[in-house]
Amino acid sequence: MIALLGNVLGKVRRNFFVGIRTPWTIANEQVWNATHRLGAKTFFAGGLLGLVAVILRAPFWLPVTAVIVAVLIPVIYSLMFYKQLERRSEL
Repeated sequence: MIALLGNVLGKVRRNFFVGIRTPWTIANEQVWNATHRLGAKTFFAGGLLGLVAVILRAPFWLPVTAVIVAVLIPVIYSLMFYKQLERRSEL
């Protein structure tokens, strides 16, 4: 499910209902687009890694960790990118 979500995440337009909704992504269109492009890749990779781990009967913590990391990377990136734009006065 997470991998399939990654396929459509990169195409989601800025809104208040669907997507990676941090204060920084909602505040700036450029941050929204960059975060969702990265999020699409990490969600797909995390979902695929989690699926492979489940198929190979890996310990429970491995697929859960893969999904959590796949979700946290874009959130952290959105804050870093927003702060970078803020320092450059491009907001």
